[in-house]
Amino acid sequence: MICLVCMAGCKDPYDLPLRSTDKSLLVVEGVLRLGQDSTIITLSKTVNVNEKNGFKPVLKARLSVEDKNGKSIFLNEYSNGKYAINTLGLVAGSEYRLRIKTSDNKEYLSDYVIAQVTPAIDSVNWKKENENLGIFVNTHDNSNNTRYYRWEFYETWEILSFYQANYQYLGGSTVIASPRYHYQCWKYDKFTTIHVGTSAQLSSDVISQFPLREIQQFSEKLSVRYSILVKQDALSKKAYEYLMLMKKNTETLGSIFDQLPSNLAGNIQCVSNPEEEVIGYLTASSLSEKRIFITAQEAGWKYYQDCFDVVYIPDNPESIKNLMPFYSPFDYQFVMALNTLCYLVAAPPCVECTKRGGDLARPSYW
Repeated sequence: MICLVCMAGCKDPYDLPLRSTDKSLLVVEGVLRLGQDSTIITLSKTVNVNEKNGFKPVLKARLSVEDKNGKSIFLNEYSNGKYAINTLGLVAGSEYRLRIKTSDNKEYLSDYVIAQVTPAIDSVNWKKENENLGIFVNTHDNSNNTRYYRWEFYETWEILSFYQANYQYLGGSTVIASPRYHYQCWKYDKFTTIHVGTSAQLSSDVISQFPLREIQQFSEKLSVRYSILVKQDALSKKAYEYLMLMKKNTETLGSIFDQLPSNLAGNIQCVSNPEEEVIGYLTASSLSEKRIFITAQEAGWKYYQDCFDVVYIPDNPESIKNLMPFYSPFDYQFVMALNTLCYLVAAPPCVECTKRGGDLARPSYW
């Protein structure tokens, strides 16, 4: 399971508006996982805002997790700056750190962090608010030891084409029967904002109705069926403060790097050159998660798609060849006004759910 911390829980890469005299900085993203979840650490370098590629992975590095007894566990490089291990075997309450050696012989070391047990998510619920739909998370820790939390979420929603197609255009003058062609799809989205909360000011360690998400009225996301997977992490006070500063930078100032990187000082340092800045804050915790589903019927939701323009293409090779490339067929019938058999066609996004960015593969949890 992936759970990113360094970039405020956001997996989307950010471009640092570097000056020509600035050096590229190491970015470390990841959480040391307690329990059976995989640990994945991503290494990258900041890039100039003018560079076309917004993500610059760091390859061929050596990463190891160390405990205070000198034991080291190495992570394996597997893809595009990502380093992973299935399980680390961390012990709750023990301290661990991350060591990084890059291919240019630089060495980086995090502070020791305590492996925390994350409380279970009590519930994820929703309610209509001013015609929009709000989603909330609830959790608590009976021992009053957690106090600081972070959430990330992943969305999946089902979409259907406005017209159920029973035909497929293959090009030229060829149309074939194809029942329910590209009729049902699924789409995905991932969190892009920072969600952290604390019960530090309360007598009990309880988070109640923390707002995670608001879905706007008439959104496609609730056109059929929607699912949200919420993941929860326990944080240290310092990690919480780091993420709150990150939240201020991203949501108040407009860019994650509007303030100098020193204002976002994390807990990872360059051993080879102490003056070098490193972006990232390492934490260690178990992961709690909960998924819910919401149907359009439950939410009383209506989704409108402008798909009422239907075109009739006569079933002859020349008409099909000249007109069909601009449409998608969905039906076939005799049209009295034209006194001939015709294909009924419409704009591709109205007929093929893939034209709306959908994926035909049904998720395993659906």
